[in-house]
Amino acid sequence: MKLVRRLALGGIFLLYILGDVVDAQSGRGGGDWITHHNKRFGLTLQYPADLFELERTAKAGDGEMFSAPDLRARLVVGAVANTKGYDPASYQAFTERKSYSKYRVTYRQRGRTWFVLSGVGDGKIFYEKVIFSCGGRLINGFALTYPVQHRATVDPVVERIEDSFRPGNGHCP
Repeated sequence: MKLVRRLALGGIFLLYILGDVVDAQSGRGGGDWITHHNKRFGLTLQYPADLFELERTAKAGDGEMFSAPDLRARLVVGAVANTKGYDPASYQAFTERKSYSKYRVTYRQRGRTWFVLSGVGDGKIFYEKVIFSCGGRLINGFALTYPVQHRATVDPVVERIEDSFRPGNGHCP
């Protein structure tokens, strides 16, 4: 049975369904990596299937949550229509204020169509990447949280997920 629930990422709620799972691969940070493809919005990323398992799926096709119980880590991924007209700078500020006010942001980067936030707080690390696509009409993102003591294991996973993350461009709202 699938549990449908609203998932918070970056201060907005993402709801999305798992698309086709393809491309089993090996790589750093775990054994088998699989590619997650969101059918509704077309975003993709790879994650280690031996660490993360699907925890919650949203009915609307916008987002879902994976967990790595042994590491007490969570991965949230999805996309939403940019109905409020954010740009990367304004959405980065909103996300930092609404989602990470209890963390100390230690890394903050931004480009023309994307941003990254990372930091620490209460024994946890967070990493979030957001990419705008469809001429700014679609906000795609993923966020990971994990305990500081698992940094050596999870940091390489974050890097590979980030390297594989691609926004949906062919499924514009």
